[in-house]
Amino acid sequence: MLGSLTDRVPLTTAALAVLTLSALYALARFSPSSRIHNHCQALQAGGWWADAAALVWQPQGCTLKQYKYADVARCLQRPLGAGANGSYALFVGDSTVRNKFYAWARLIDPDLAAQSEEDGKVHADISVRWPGEPGVAAMFHWDPFLSSNTTAQVLRRAYNETLPQPRVLLMGAGTWFLRRPVESGGTVGWRRAIDTAVQRLAASRRPDARAIADHVYLSPVTHVVPDKLTPERRAVLDPEAIHWMNAYLQAADLPVLSSWSDMERTRPDATLDGLHYSRAFEDVAINVLLNRVCNRDTISPRPPFRTTCCFEYPPPVRFVTAYAALTLLLIPALLYVRARRPTLALLRVVPGADTLRQLGVFGAILLLMYVCDRTPLFEKLQKHFVGWVFAALSLASLAAGAATWQHADKTGAFLGRAQTDEWKGWMQLVILAYHLMNASGVAAIYNPVRVLVAMYLYMTGYGHCCYFYSKRDYGLRRLTAVLLRTNVLAVGLAYVMGTSYMDYYFAPLSSIWVLIVWLTMRIAPAANYTRLVWAKLAASACVFSAVNRWHLWPFALLERLGVSWSEREWEFRFGTDIFIVYVGMATALLVLQHGQQLQAHPRWPQLRRWAILAAALGLPLYFYFELTRESKFEYNKWHPYIAPVPVLSFVVLRNATEHLRSHSSSMFRSAGLISLELFIAQFHLFLAADTKAVLVLVDSRLWFVNLFFTTMVFVAMCRLLGSASGAITAWLMAPVSPEPESADVIPMAELPHAPERPRALDRLAADPSLPARIAQGLARARILDNLALRWALGLALLIALNNHYY
Repeated sequence: MLGSLTDRVPLTTAALAVLTLSALYALARFSPSSRIHNHCQALQAGGWWADAAALVWQPQGCTLKQYKYADVARCLQRPLGAGANGSYALFVGDSTVRNKFYAWARLIDPDLAAQSEEDGKVHADISVRWPGEPGVAAMFHWDPFLSSNTTAQVLRRAYNETLPQPRVLLMGAGTWFLRRPVESGGTVGWRRAIDTAVQRLAASRRPDARAIADHVYLSPVTHVVPDKLTPERRAVLDPEAIHWMNAYLQAADLPVLSSWSDMERTRPDATLDGLHYSRAFEDVAINVLLNRVCNRDTISPRPPFRTTCCFEYPPPVRFVTAYAALTLLLIPALLYVRARRPTLALLRVVPGADTLRQLGVFGAILLLMYVCDRTPLFEKLQKHFVGWVFAALSLASLAAGAATWQHADKTGAFLGRAQTDEWKGWMQLVILAYHLMNASGVAAIYNPVRVLVAMYLYMTGYGHCCYFYSKRDYGLRRLTAVLLRTNVLAVGLAYVMGTSYMDYYFAPLSSIWVLIVWLTMRIAPAANYTRLVWAKLAASACVFSAVNRWHLWPFALLERLGVSWSEREWEFRFGTDIFIVYVGMATALLVLQHGQQLQAHPRWPQLRRWAILAAALGLPLYFYFELTRESKFEYNKWHPYIAPVPVLSFVVLRNATEHLRSHSSSMFRSAGLISLELFIAQFHLFLAADTKAVLVLVDSRLWFVNLFFTTMVFVAMCRLLGSASGAITAWLMAPVSPEPESADVIPMAELPHAPERPRALDRLAADPSLPARIAQGLARARILDNLALRWALGLALLIALNNHYY
């Protein structure tokens, strides 16, 4: 648990123990064979229904890509080796294989595939062409006994213009051997056909032989549901015989898609006649085959990596290698030198021991994220929405928060620090559950979560406006410290993980709004204390609304500098909450300028009651409004204008009484203190595949057990990241030049009977070495204390690293 429910040392110790055991377990199962560690074999061998009702199939330890027409075209329309010209998929077998063909064809041309099914072509060959092109995309050859001349031609690799070499070959048969044992020879005849296929496939694997196809797979004999079979089929389709046939396939040296058997065995309700399965079911099955065949050709070798089945992670770029060397070798070496030779001149430009330790912790956790999300060591699970699980997680968090409700603020101030930390904490827990359960597709949950982001930005406007108004500090130092603290983790992850800084959207979004609040208050600061401040807020809102609407952000300049950020995504993120920050600033100004006067007004009790009543009505009215929108896309159009209603309603209700203002949940407060780290680190440590999957540290089938231990590790690492990020910010903000020595410093007296110092040391002290002189010169370089220069040098360094390594 968070906060007061645990102590930092035990939590960190427990997290490190879990990490150690998880890593040892993963290493023990890790195989150098790419087919195993990239989960190709697991994808082909089996899996389970993560959500049987929604037909969400989960292979062991990896995530699937959902294939569409463009992906299939990219996979098939590629030149084959040895001068072959085939770019199609060939299906050979009985009606169960024909259904797989139809599922493949629906991805190529849904209308044509549907027409073919309606035409009633049963025991006939069928083909589907690429839309608008003469070439064949997929072909089905009816051969329930695998004995036709065409099948023999394929197995002998005797291709010609009429039958070119396919890129993908799927064969399958079995039920017809049982239905017509006299004609086919029954199970003996089936075994003879399979043995022939084994021999032909083995011959095609010789180095000097022509391949049957780039990818050859066998479909297992379909699992039947006797209760749904017709009497005629029930009499001949013996489940025990089918089980024996599939066991024989497993024992043979054949690439069998055994996962299809697992699918059928665990979803008997997906078939109406006991033999043929539904279209939706077959679509999921053929998607597994496409992942096995096409992932290497269709998945980009550059992050983000959202599909991990049958995918080989690229090796780390040079920056990651250098970063690992810096973290694991250089920092420990510097700590050792500092401990053994603390007076070494070169150490004057090296951070102190505490800062070095924090840099080491920060770097080690980023490398841990790299191992979790950029290597196949730890498994990943697909995310899918389950309503009762989302509700259970939300209620459990609420109960834990209520259990830690306590007095925290003696002043009982409006939107006090304890209250805002609590606010950030429970919102972040909801967002974690939202991402974990893939709830973005549920509009009734997506819409309120959009309000949570608006609440964060409301606090940004409120808090920073209060600071600038009260402190009158518009200098770069405080602004720089805030921006560094907000961005150090996001920027570090962008370079280590090879992602875009914009992927961690809250960091840039919060940063730009801090700059806007600062700029709004910085221009004509004297007006902040007059009525003109409202004109300033209105003018700022108009200017930046125009910038966003008229696409005036400097993305073209960034593109020239080698920085590729999505302008469309940024404009959506910025525009969706474009007014809520100004609402926060307006609240701050009202509280600071008129708060005491309002409370002293004789009608304040009446006004307070009306405000509480309006807020109590505002929340249900908001939920009614958002639930009645047709889709979340329709809601997004209204969100900038409707979001202030639930935000201000919550603020009023949360501060309605003295008790509510002075009390808060310690667990939520603890989460709020590391809310920034919780939001950003979840991309690669709580979740995986850049938030598109769930990280597995324990066992992929023990979902709740894995969630418990992963959460333990995640929270502990975020707490360490929070401390490290603060230390790094303080180090980056520290002056480079040393403070002048005080005239009152008294030199230490010589020790009695001290041994005579060697003259060589006197010569070294009188004539320091070149590294020492360089260190002294850098230490005295006061020019580096200029924050504007540091900004320029820092941005130039980041752009140079981006262009050189990415």
